Amino acid sequence: MTQSPATAAGSDWIAEFLHRVGSDRVFTLTGGACAFMIDAVARHPALHYDCFQHEQSAAMAADAVWRVTGKVGVTMATSGPGATNLITGIATSFFDSIPTLHITGQVNQREGSAYHGAKVRQSGFQETDIVAMVAPITKYAVKITSIEELQRELPKAYALAMSGRRGPVLVDVPMDIQQAEVEMVFAELPTFAQPVADDAAVERLASALRTAKRPVVLWGGGVGFAGVEQATAAWLAKTGLPFVSSWAGLTYFDHDHPGFLGQIGVYGNRGANFALQNADTVIVLGSRLDNRQRSGNAANWATGAKVIVVDVDGEELKKYQQNGYETVHMDLAALPPVLDRLPQPTVAPEWSAYTAEMRARYFGQERSSSAVKLNSLSPYDVVRRLNAAMDEDAIVPNDTGAAVCWVHQAFKVKRHLLFTSGGNSPMGYSLPAAIGAKLVCPDRQVVAFNGDGGIQLNLQDLQTIVARKLDIALVIMNNRSYGIIKQFQDSYLGSRYDASYEGYSTPDFGRIAGAYGLDYEKVEALDQITPALFGRGPIIIDVMLSEHTLIEPKLEMGRPINDQFPYLSAQDYAAGNRFVAYPRPDTIADLAADQVSADDQEAA
Repeated sequence: MTQSPATAAGSDWIAEFLHRVGSDRVFTLTGGACAFMIDAVARHPALHYDCFQHEQSAAMAADAVWRVTGKVGVTMATSGPGATNLITGIATSFFDSIPTLHITGQVNQREGSAYHGAKVRQSGFQETDIVAMVAPITKYAVKITSIEELQRELPKAYALAMSGRRGPVLVDVPMDIQQAEVEMVFAELPTFAQPVADDAAVERLASALRTAKRPVVLWGGGVGFAGVEQATAAWLAKTGLPFVSSWAGLTYFDHDHPGFLGQIGVYGNRGANFALQNADTVIVLGSRLDNRQRSGNAANWATGAKVIVVDVDGEELKKYQQNGYETVHMDLAALPPVLDRLPQPTVAPEWSAYTAEMRARYFGQERSSSAVKLNSLSPYDVVRRLNAAMDEDAIVPNDTGAAVCWVHQAFKVKRHLLFTSGGNSPMGYSLPAAIGAKLVCPDRQVVAFNGDGGIQLNLQDLQTIVARKLDIALVIMNNRSYGIIKQFQDSYLGSRYDASYEGYSTPDFGRIAGAYGLDYEKVEALDQITPALFGRGPIIIDVMLSEHTLIEPKLEMGRPINDQFPYLSAQDYAAGNRFVAYPRPDTIADLAADQVSADDQEAA
């Protein structure tokens, strides 16, 4: 145990604890029930607080802190609406396995409903049972009832956030506990032992590699979360194994790695999808294989392959029993010594030739046929130009909708940090995530991609950017609609654009920028995208796209991930599916033929 010389209030104990675990910034929108804690943070010589305009933004910014620094992001919010406004950001961290710490104020215990012994809706002003509300989307949530409990529960919550499959925690602290006298005594900080894989796990992977002739490795976000990306990339280079990636995994390696074929899934690269679907062995490292990766029909995924999934979460592995996958329950932090013990795989020469062909033919080749027909900017060309213009180690948060699809399809990572909220995927994530990233990494360039719809969800925190003088570039892929919903409506709702185009509206972002005192650039031609856009202070870069610009390629319902729209010709489809048959129904075959014919006529 370590001890400071004096006693202090519970709020001071909380502030000192944050300092000791290395979380030196607190994101907040203050209120009466958390005012004592904010005051303690402000008085602590090693801590800082940053004011946001909405608690949701503070929670999303805290989510970004761990992604860019490996430190736990912290919020403080008041009771009632302050606490409930955190919920979307907390869910964002939970589904993406991001450790965050949320400390909420609560009414004095003598004012609470429990004190009176009656089941009233509310006793104290803004009293709300936030612990019950967030229980399903946190690793741990607790309401503090005594000083002794505070000293026990806050370290416990922090340790849980950072151990195993990481995630958010919430500690609810009544105002009387914040003011109560406490000795400044602290237990030793938790330490986390280096995990070790058992021999059975090693043998299961080794056995799969010994028999594989057409192997593919799927690189998931868990590889980077475990901090083993360098060892994994080196092993893939040494073995010559081809690999594909989930969106969450894309940021953890140089995309010029010779084995990398592209990202997979509903909006995946065609060549990467072909390779995964034609493999005889798929080794999945730290990915939960959601329906954006396998589609809504998992039975159509890697049908000719033995699939081995390695994951830290045993509950995730249970869901694969119905698919017949093999599973390895292992913390990927234990992976490097495991890789050293695995045999050199014997890859069939025809498989090596095929995967090289798929990479050459499809990797980095996304094109917008819709933009060509509309004589408008291609979002893929825009992303590539911005990619080339920004720093090679820029931090690049992304929002949701069509904008995030275009970016993940076309962006090539060197030393960039590219991320989004993949599981919860809330509109409005990118702007506060950019703020959180810039606050903790002030010397790195931050370029955030947004849609015109998504950016409006947390537009109020442009003021946070201005107040903190943060040099952030906010790119708006502006198609004046919810493009991803419009494309869904094209496929299934007769192109009736209700609430995605009809009834939806966007502001004049130039006037918005002017109102907040931000720089503004309206981009209508590719030659406007140069490095001069960056480094001149906070700026909105408003990229004007046609409202009918599509995500290409994109999977439609009922098809496997290797048969995306726009549909390839029968010849190209057969070339991609060289090893495993994925027959097309007549309706899709006819659509593909009609599409190819129309393209040929247009080209002529």
